[in-house]
Amino acid sequence: MDEEGHTNNLAHPMLSTLIINFFYTGTNAVANLFPEVFESKVPHPAVAFAATAIKVALDEVAEGKEVTFKRDVYADVYIDVLGLMAKCDSSVVHHAKTKALHVQWAKIGRNGGSARTMTGFDVDLD
Repeated sequence: MDEEGHTNNLAHPMLSTLIINFFYTGTNAVANLFPEVFESKVPHPAVAFAATAIKVALDEVAEGKEVTFKRDVYADVYIDVLGLMAKCDSSVVHHAKTKALHVQWAKIGRNGGSARTMTGFDVDLD
């Protein structure tokens, strides 16, 4: 939830971490190969692909074995995530929030930053 009580849709730190590390990191990063597509913001298909990859990882944990990342198995997940983004885009508030996230992730990625540590863990020093 944000300060105004709106849900932060498709904003999990794992999603941003995967997107930045996969699409923007390294000399052969997809964003370097296609700067016209990835320069200003992360495109919806890239977000859907990353969310689908996370679903594969979760399925592996749930099933306790390796799962093959195949189009015929996970295409519906990818399409569903694209549909969720289209639903967000139909709302003025959520379209703006989602676009801001995608712009922020691209900026972090272009600047060579990382969204989180590699483990994603942190500590509180209170």
